[in-house]
Amino acid sequence: MRALSPMIAALALACALPALAQTEGESGYGCRALDSDPDLATIEGKDGVFFRLVSDLRMDRPFSDQTVANLAALSRALQARGTKLIYAPIPTKSVAMPDWLPDAAGPMGFDLAVATEVQADILRRLELAGVTTVDLAAALRQAEPGELAFFATDTHWTAHGADLAARAVADVLRAQPGFDAQEPTPHVTEETGVQTAFSGMRRILQRNCRDTLPPVETMTYRTTIDTGGGLLDIGLGDGAPAVDIGLGDAPALDIGLDDAPALDIGLGDESGAIDLFGADAARLPVALVGTSFTDLEVANFPGFVAQHAGVEVISFAITGGGQYGSITSYLTSDDFQQAPPAFLVWENPIYANLAQTGDQPLRELIAAAGGTCTTPVPVSVSADRMGMTAVLPAGLGPDDTLHLATDSGVIDAAAFHFWSADARVRSRSITRGARLRRTGHFYMPLTGLWPEGAAEVEIDVTAALGPAAGLFTCSPLPPA
Repeated sequence: MRALSPMIAALALACALPALAQTEGESGYGCRALDSDPDLATIEGKDGVFFRLVSDLRMDRPFSDQTVANLAALSRALQARGTKLIYAPIPTKSVAMPDWLPDAAGPMGFDLAVATEVQADILRRLELAGVTTVDLAAALRQAEPGELAFFATDTHWTAHGADLAARAVADVLRAQPGFDAQEPTPHVTEETGVQTAFSGMRRILQRNCRDTLPPVETMTYRTTIDTGGGLLDIGLGDGAPAVDIGLGDAPALDIGLDDAPALDIGLGDESGAIDLFGADAARLPVALVGTSFTDLEVANFPGFVAQHAGVEVISFAITGGGQYGSITSYLTSDDFQQAPPAFLVWENPIYANLAQTGDQPLRELIAAAGGTCTTPVPVSVSADRMGMTAVLPAGLGPDDTLHLATDSGVIDAAAFHFWSADARVRSRSITRGARLRRTGHFYMPLTGLWPEGAAEVEIDVTAALGPAAGLFTCSPLPPA
């Protein structure tokens, strides 16, 4: 991990926070022993705002130099496909809402200046490596008086917090070269009433508190494309009224049905048809990947991004998919491979350690993003089609990656058993969790093997391989 300044390092290591029992007299809700709850240790802040000891008050954030380098490689791989990566790490609740921290946080070892600097330092290191980032901490600290950026009794942001974050994301998007070339799509957002969301954190808190805690409640919003009003005639018969969407004297609409005539929506007899799905159709302007923060319906984060950026935004976020579930599902899918978006916004909480499971997840993303896995390897498929074997090409090393294309939409795991020339074996697996998409594509980096590399590989899968299953090698990306 990159060395911090001595002052920052000394204080950041105070993450092993000593227990500080919270008595009923100190709590506004009759809460006791929150910091020792075995499921979620917390501390009560001001005005009924609760913070997690580990995720919110821990100050050091593992973000190694190798992780920075891998994210930079991912950014370059995406750029080679015409996609600009925007990395948007969500700050901790303590850094986003410092005014609600309890006085006890200091004696427990928490230092706001250090926590803020550690998270800001990660953004600086990424930017220096060529990864475009969004400073969501600064955005969330701009919450209006009386509004919370995060729910008081939950881990997620409120709709107000999501709106602030979306404005910051939109500002970064609009500053990128090529963004002005995206098709403008005006959006409008309207209130849809106050809703209460389920919260696992609040449920855990409540069992330690005598009085009822603040609900996870927020005003909700719905964002839709702004058609400009009016009526559109879609050919529902002579008795149906036309629907004018304010296109004036625009030509007829051709929806690309081969030899079928253009669809006339009653816009006049002049000019030709409009083909929405022709070969020159623009790519998706913005794709969003991320966690439950993006996927939280009551927060409306994707809608706010679309409204403030003024372009079409599609979310591929997955709740419960961890730090990699959403982006892995998307980059290995045909949605991405056949039509990469112009911009990819990756939302990820700062406390979700990208190096937690080694280099394989990021290496897989780099290979999937680059689109260089095109060299076929001859394989032998088993009679039951539950696996394949292959003699690997000579010269493959740790910078190379294998791409298993299963031609199946149900396989959720693949085990790679690598054999050396002298019959030693090492095994590594890729598993798609229950919430992830079954894209049929698995990318295994050839790290952690022998200096001379592997001679053969045997691959086992959890369902039958499709008729077009194959194995490919991926060309390494050029150096930065």
